[in-house]
Amino acid sequence: MGIFISMIILTGVIHWTLVQLYSHLCAPMTLKGLVTTFLALGSPLCHFINTIQYEIAKHYIALWAGGAVTLVAWMATRVGNNVVK
Repeated sequence: MGIFISMIILTGVIHWTLVQLYSHLCAPMTLKGLVTTFLALGSPLCHFINTIQYEIAKHYIALWAGGAVTLVAWMATRVGNNVVK
């Protein structure tokens, strides 16, 4: 359980950090940022940050799906053990 919670927190922190980095470097929230975004959008750094952030988001979903399956399996085992007794 501790590993699961740690991975969820770590994934969330990494995702937030990458989003903040992307926003700061590639799409600043200024009028100048609106103009420079057109240049930064195709840069390898911005593409890399965006790709990693996307993959981290997919990883987060997979973690929750795995947690749900594990919980259901654990509950089924507990119910199964009580029925056998």
